Parts: sequence; structure tokens; C-alpha cells
Amino acid sequence: MPRHLRRWLIALAVLAVAGGAVAYRMLRPTAVTVEAVTRGRAVEAVYATGTVEPIQKVVVKARIGEHVELIAANEGDVVTKGQLLARIQDPVREYALSQGQTQLSKAERQASGRSPQLAGLEATARALRTQLDLATLELARTEKLARSAAITQQEVDVARAKAAQLEAQADAADDQLRSARLELAATRDQLASQVKSLATEVDESAVTSPLAGLVLRRDVEPGEVVAQNQAMFEVADVSTLLIELHVDEADIARVQDGPAPSAVALSFYAFPGKAFAGTVTQILPEPDRVRRSYTVKVRLDQPIAGLRVGMTAEANIIVQRKDAVLLVPIEALDGDQAWFVEDGRAVKRAVTIGIRDLTHAELLTGATEGTQAIVDAASAKLTVGERVAASARAGT
Repeated sequence: MPRHLRRWLIALAVLAVAGGAVAYRMLRPTAVTVEAVTRGRAVEAVYATGTVEPIQKVVVKARIGEHVELIAANEGDVVTKGQLLARIQDPVREYALSQGQTQLSKAERQASGRSPQLAGLEATARALRTQLDLATLELARTEKLARSAAITQQEVDVARAKAAQLEAQADAADDQLRSARLELAATRDQLASQVKSLATEVDESAVTSPLAGLVLRRDVEPGEVVAQNQAMFEVADVSTLLIELHVDEADIARVQDGPAPSAVALSFYAFPGKAFAGTVTQILPEPDRVRRSYTVKVRLDQPIAGLRVGMTAEANIIVQRKDAVLLVPIEALDGDQAWFVEDGRAVKRAVTIGIRDLTHAELLTGATEGTQAIVDAASAKLTVGERVAASARAGT
């Protein structure tokens, strides 16, 4: 066979093999992953994140400014209401209280009649009353004698003047005694008020817990100088916890509290793979203007063992829930259409979608139960009518 003819035959053979390969690739079906349209529960939810918080939490502040003399509680300590947390050194007030108590004891003794001043005034008043009684008797005797002309009228006048003088002196002594008693009582009461005020100020040096709970934070050290109203401790009642969620302002209108509160599905990083239920109890009216969100408080339906303040929570706040509806995987959707397998080929159908969650959407029209929806159409770069080889998604 001539050489040039042999070359032509070889070229034709190569072209035939190449054409067959191209034809095979064109006719070979594209592998796709499918998930059947099934019936189930469709849930529309608002996603939010938040933290575990105590229902009651207080910041304990210093009521006076001075050196911290004693720290009696630390983070993690369980405390009772009124328990000492710290003591602030206050030597000036303590000295003033000691002096005031000494002066008050003295004033109380004086006001009770045991003072030399009152004793002297009482003795003077008694002596004058005794002299007045005698002068009164002498006046009566003198007047009787005068009626019988035994003595002169001058002697009667002298006796009457003496009795009047003694009566005036006795009344003045009584007035002086009453005035002294009132003055001493007023001094006693004034000192008592001052001592009470000083005792209150000294009591303010003792920093106590306003509630029973757990010390979450301690912000001071022994020997540190604190200012008045400076935060020293944070104490919380951790017997009951709630979840504070931050819900975007675009979604808050769909969240409900009050008589028909929204249900909440919760998960925590501390408990992977577990879901918990809760209920919205309150939507705070004041927004977080930086985050553009609202704080939503959620009560746990059941206590969770091991749950701690500050743990991070993820939540789906249930807006709407429907049972026994057709569900199509979200990945099959392309706008208002969805990818399906029909007679071994990829097709797109117009669909009507209802509520949706992160994985599935309610299918109102466009397919029936059991229809195979293509979940990887985008990555497979499918074209309508292309032959496909479908394999079910793992786990379906």
C-alpha cells in the first residue's frame, strides 16, 4: 500500500476515535444528587444569638470612699442576703462614733436626774417649798391673832410679804428645774441623733450582699482606695436563669411576647448536638442602636443541669409552623423555579413556596410527593433537558 494512502487511513482512524470520545462525553449523563419531595413539618423561624443571664443581678457599690480593709468574698462564692463581702476602713468616723457614744452616755445620766446640776436644783426647790409651807402657816397664825387684836396689822403685813416672797422664789426654782431638765433632755436627744447618724455611716463601711446568690465578679483588692459609688462586686441569683437574645430590628415585628408568646428552639456551645425549648417572656422596648437590634428575654421550659451564666446560645424563634406539608430542599430552588429529575433529564419548574427554614421550604405548587429534586444543580452547571444520573443524598 502506498505510503501516502497509509497515512490517510491512520488519520481517519484517529479522527474516528476522537469523534467517538466526544460523542460519548456528549451522550453520557451528568451525575447529580437528589432528594425526594416529602411531607413533613415546615418551620419559619427568626435566628438570633445571645447569652445566659440571671433573672436578678446587682452591682454592689461602695457607699463611702476609703481604703479597703478586708475582702470577705471572691468570685464563685455562694453568699446569703446581708453577708459581709468587704469592709472599708473608716477610722475618722469610727473615732467620732466612739466619742459621740461617750458623750451620749454622760448626757443620758444627766437627763435622768443623776447629775449634780439637777440634784442641786431639786434640793433648792424642795428647801424653798418647805420654807414656803412654814411661812404660810405663820401667816395664818398671825392673821388669827390680828383678828383678836393680839398683834398689830404691821406684823400681819410682814408675815404676808414673807410668804409671798418665798412663793415667788419656790416658783422660780421649779421653773429653773424644769428648764434644766428640758435642756439636758434636748442635749441627750441631739447627741442620740448624731450617734445614730455616725453609726449609720460606720455601718456603710461594711459592704454586704443585697441578695442571696453567687458572686460573679470582684473588682477590688485589699488595700485599694475606692471612691464613693465605685463598683466592687456583682452578685446574681443563679437559681433561675434566662436567655437574653439580640434580635435584628428587621425581624423583631415577627416575635411575640404577652398572652401568645413565641416558642424558641435553643442550642448551646456547651451542649453540642442537643436542643432545648424556651418561651419568649419579654421584648425590651429600648433598642440597641449600635447593633440595630432588640433584646428579647427567653425563659427555659425546663431547667438545664450545668447551664452557667455567660454561656453563648443560638436560637430559632418560631414564627410559624405547619405539619404534613410538602417540603423541597432549599438547594433545589433557583428564584421562583426549582430543579427536578424527569424521565432521566434535568428540568426546571415554576414553583410556589410558602414558609422556609435553613434546609427546606414549603412547596405549595410545582411538584408532587416523591418527585426527585436536584440539590447540586449549580455546582453541576446543568442545562435544561440535560441527561442526568441521579443518586440520593446521603441520609435521605
